Amino acid sequence: MHKYFRNSTVFQLAFGILVGLALLTGDFAPVYAQEDRTDRLFTIRDIKVDEVASRASQARETALEKAELQAYQTLIRKLAQEEGRQKLPELTRPEIQSLITAIEVVEEQSSSRRYLATLNVRFEPGLVSELLAKYSVPHVLSTGQGILVMHGHKRGLTELLWEQDETIRAARERVDWVNRIRGYVFPRGEISERAAITFAEVQALSSNEAKQVALRYGVRDALLIASEWTTSWDGPVLNYRYRSTDGNMQGEGMVDDAADEATALAAMYERVLDTIDSAWRSQLLVDTGVGGEIVALVPTTSLDILTDIQARLKDVSLVRDARAIEIGLPFSRIAFSYTGREDQLVLALRYAGLDLSQYGRDRLLGLRVEGE
Repeated sequence: MHKYFRNSTVFQLAFGILVGLALLTGDFAPVYAQEDRTDRLFTIRDIKVDEVASRASQARETALEKAELQAYQTLIRKLAQEEGRQKLPELTRPEIQSLITAIEVVEEQSSSRRYLATLNVRFEPGLVSELLAKYSVPHVLSTGQGILVMHGHKRGLTELLWEQDETIRAARERVDWVNRIRGYVFPRGEISERAAITFAEVQALSSNEAKQVALRYGVRDALLIASEWTTSWDGPVLNYRYRSTDGNMQGEGMVDDAADEATALAAMYERVLDTIDSAWRSQLLVDTGVGGEIVALVPTTSLDILTDIQARLKDVSLVRDARAIEIGLPFSRIAFSYTGREDQLVLALRYAGLDLSQYGRDRLLGLRVEGE
């Protein structure tokens, strides 16, 4: 059974962070549909601690302190780009604890001197956003879309895609796939999937076949990785190439300083994921130090249209205090405040199925036409 440790800070979403921008399209992995998206963004999962002290209580307290610090550092890496993270001061433990709303003990073992546990640490979105805004650090207020990982690896004459391999398994266990801005999933290797894409196609970074497999997991895109472990005259080398079907991002690299193959593969995964996450995060960054208010006309040939638009506005993370100030035919008038730049607002509205445009001297807010 899970245990929770909670502080008394009132949970408030200072910037209306209720639903992720990118996940409003409706094409996301089923696992994401069943959990709160804000919780997924601001919860750091699977932190493992192992401490030894003269007393079990002391070991546990030390473990919790380290877990809190690790969770905070991981959260900031998840929410902000490197240049923004450098603006932040080091926080004391009480300051970090003031941002935490709960620590969930997933699993724990304790002896007279040792404490081992796996923990999930949940942060208050509003307070974290306030901290980052205080130091003018743009950050994301939503998670990125899920993406399927397909990795074809070559070792000598051995070609690995669907096969179970201890070295690849060990490498993946060293990588934090969970606490990232995007949700990474792996194929199960069912017969239909093996028929849909081959090792050669993954090595060729063939995107069409990979996207078809991705759809089976409720995600639209795939991350294809092709790697080869070879030995040169000055030591072993891992060469790799990758392509994300989302935006057709491509790259390549080499790991030539790893102690062994598993270490090299783990380093490759980290480099690729950091690049993919950083590119996606740059699309979602919000400067919470700026904002504004908009009054817009809403085409209302029926009350249902106005109700629909108001409901969609509530689902936009940048929008707050939306209210109808005039109801009529053929137009009503809505006012709302927003956080971030206006171009970020326009993008957020598009994800919610809304279109904000100029209409003479007024702004016009309406439902997006399918295909636009």
